[in-house]
Amino acid sequence: MNRKEYRFYAYKLHMVKEQEILFLNRDTITNSAFGARLIKKVIWELGQTDRENFVVVMLNTKLKPIGANLVSSGSLAQCTVQPREIIKAALNMPCKALMLGHPSGDPSPSVEDKLITLMIMASAHLFDVQVLDHIIVDMDSDAYLSFADEKIIEDTKQKVRGVMDQIPNTLAKS
Repeated sequence: MNRKEYRFYAYKLHMVKEQEILFLNRDTITNSAFGARLIKKVIWELGQTDRENFVVVMLNTKLKPIGANLVSSGSLAQCTVQPREIIKAALNMPCKALMLGHPSGDPSPSVEDKLITLMIMASAHLFDVQVLDHIIVDMDSDAYLSFADEKIIEDTKQKVRGVMDQIPNTLAKS
């Protein structure tokens, strides 16, 4: 099997430090296992594995990675994530979709993980950018949890659509 590597650009903290990341060639991100490996690769390259990191991978219309950004690096147990940093990264690339990710010793999604995903998806929706997945990875094993596989992404899309559908009604009453 001929394995080619391709390059995409990754940015660390507010796009101050640019570097290339090599990853095995693949036309599209076809499943969460591939996405989890990519998230781990970005964290290994850009982040600090002894603390919480939150990364976003930007994908083109063919779901090929075109960039990545370490949007937050925090303490041992938490990091602050601002949806505006995710959207800023997305708008600086010609991307159509996003994949979110962060490490955790326990890949079960917390309430905070679900809430930040909802906030990011609502923000991205305003700019016609999709959030395909939020993957929580264990940096010491192959374990991960995919919000898409667990149907959390689909449930969150329904919530975002419900809120967005209410906006015209709210404005009409004003």
